[in-house]
Parts: sequence; C-alpha cells; structure tokens
Amino acid sequence: MKKPSWALVFLLGLTVGCTGPAAAPAPPQSVVVLPVRAETVTAEPVWSGQITPAETVKLSFRVAGVVEAIGVRAGETVAAGQTLARLETGDYELQVRAAAAAWQAAQAQAETILPAGLTQARAQLELTRANYERAAELFAAGALAAAGLDEITAKKTADEAAFAQATEALVIGRAEADRARAAWDLALSNLAGAEIKSPWDGVVLQVIAAAGESAAAGYPVLVLGRNGEMWAEISLTDAEASGLTTGLPAAVYVYGPEDTWTGSLDEIGALADSLTRGFTGRVRLDNADGRLRAGMIARVTLTLPGRERILAPLSSVLPLAEGESVFLYDAATGTARRRSVETGEIVGARVEVLSGLAAGDDLIVEGQGKLRDGDRVTPQ
Repeated sequence: MKKPSWALVFLLGLTVGCTGPAAAPAPPQSVVVLPVRAETVTAEPVWSGQITPAETVKLSFRVAGVVEAIGVRAGETVAAGQTLARLETGDYELQVRAAAAAWQAAQAQAETILPAGLTQARAQLELTRANYERAAELFAAGALAAAGLDEITAKKTADEAAFAQATEALVIGRAEADRARAAWDLALSNLAGAEIKSPWDGVVLQVIAAAGESAAAGYPVLVLGRNGEMWAEISLTDAEASGLTTGLPAAVYVYGPEDTWTGSLDEIGALADSLTRGFTGRVRLDNADGRLRAGMIARVTLTLPGRERILAPLSSVLPLAEGESVFLYDAATGTARRRSVETGEIVGARVEVLSGLAAGDDLIVEGQGKLRDGDRVTPQ
C-alpha cells in the first residue's frame, strides 16, 4: 500500500487543528436593579408673575371744568376721604348762591305769603256764605227782592272761585319750593363734584390730567389702587387654565422685598388676553404692612394635589432610535429586556413614566447604556 505524502499529512493536521473547541460565551454584565414602585407625588409648578392691586378704580370729576390742581403724584399713598384733585369752582359757587336765593324766595311764598292768601280767601268765603244764608231766608219771607238775592249769590260764587284759586296757588307754590330746593341741592352737588376724594386707603397708580386742562364730566383723571390687598398675577396657557382649580395653595416670592407671601389661587380668568392669548390667574395677598407695590416681579409656586405616579431616574431612560426605552431585569432568564416607554413631567432627577412600566418591574438603573435586548446580566 502506498503511503500518503508528507504534504497531505500536514494539510490533514492543519485541518484538524482549525476545528478545535467552540469560543466561550461572553460573561454576564454587571448592572444595578431598582424595583419600580408607584408613588404619591405632589407637583409644584412655578410661574413668573407681577404684583398688581386687588382693586383699582378710575376717578373722575362729576362735572366739567378746568382743573385747578392735582394734589397727588403717582406712587403716593392716600387715605380715605383725602382730596386728590379739584376744578376751578367760581361758576359753581355762583350757581349755588343763585339757587339758594331762588329757594328762599319760593320757600317764603309757600310757607308765608300763599298760606296767608288762602286764609284770607277762606274767611271771605265763610262770611259771604253766612250773608247768603240770611239773604235766602229774607227772600223766602218776602223781605228781600230778587235782585238782592242775585247779588249775594254772585258774590258767593266769586268768593268760592277765589278760595279755589288760593288753594291751587298754595299747592303750586309748595311744588315750586320743592323744585327750588332740588335745584339748590343740585347746585351744591355740582360744587362737590368739582372735587375728587379718595374712596378708600390706597395708592395712586396713574395721574392722567394736569392743572389747567379742561376735564369733561366722567373723564378719568386719576387711577387709584387699593393697597390693603394685592394680586400676584400669572399668565396661564389653555391647558393650565383648564387643569387648575381655584383654592390651590400658593407661595409667592417677591423679588423687591425679597420675601415670600402665602395665599391661594383665587381667580382664573374666563377670557384670554387678546395679545398674549393667556388666561390670567390671580393669587390674593395680604398687604397690611404696605411692603408690596404694584409692578413688582414675583415667582409664584402652586401646590397641586398629590396623585399616584411611577417615576424613573432620568438616566435609566434611553433615547434610542426606536423611541424612549428602558431595560428591565428578567430574573427567570437572567437577561436584560428592552421595553418602550412614554414619559411625562420631569420631577427633580426623575421623570414620570406614563406607560411601559408597572409597579413590581425590576428596572436597570446602572449599566444599561451598553446593553442589547437579551444580554445576560448580573445584578450587583
């Protein structure tokens, strides 16, 4: 039998050497696992806002005229009843004197002259009626001619008409006196309307008119704000205005005095601002000490009711091409399993997971960056 050549033997040996034992599988990767739990978390969203008076009013004169003086400046604190501005009052003072004189004359007519005339007319009528009754008796007895009875009858008719006229004159005179008194009251009111007094303790927000200008009745001259209470105003989006409710606790940090006030969300506007399209939210603040001033910038934090949520460390959520994902530890197989998730609000160093995680899942929170679905892992 012919022996194989040495070259063939060499090739057979090389082939046997290349089909040695299979490569060992990669060792499990070390990871840190955190059990997923549902937590009741209270959200505290923050808005930037500004301080405004809780109540404002535009003040005006009740009558027209030339402004004589504006006695306050913007930013000045005023007290209830304080005179803030006045018109030139010469014409109104003349009207008051004329109306007073007219009322005095009408009062004299109604209370003295006309009652005296009515008394005289009544006495004359009573006398004439007595004379008429005697004349009628004499005429019946044939002791008085018909002409005499006719004469006294005509006198009685005239005196009755005079008494009726005196009665009517007194009624008219009293009405005239009432009208004259009303005209006097109106003149006094017009004179008082030439001054603007503060309706309450407050602060002057704006001065619109100046001395020497003509002011129409009802035209704003000053803007006054009540300073005992203030608003912290914030602008809310459509979703925020729909999701929030009044009464929520609020902490308001005001940068001017560098202090924090507490209050609650008192109002949520029903109409969006035509420019910003935001809805105004207002937190009422006590300002008895007067430290808050209109226009100050504030930071408003609302405390929302707590609700049960699932939170995961931000670093555990991976932004993969397939979407946001996490890796879970499968204890039965000792492997890492990728799962897609949907996230929501960020809370500190964690993020709310809206879907994809459930309480009891074992979430890989360290070592997940190098994992692929199905890799073997060992929890530390």
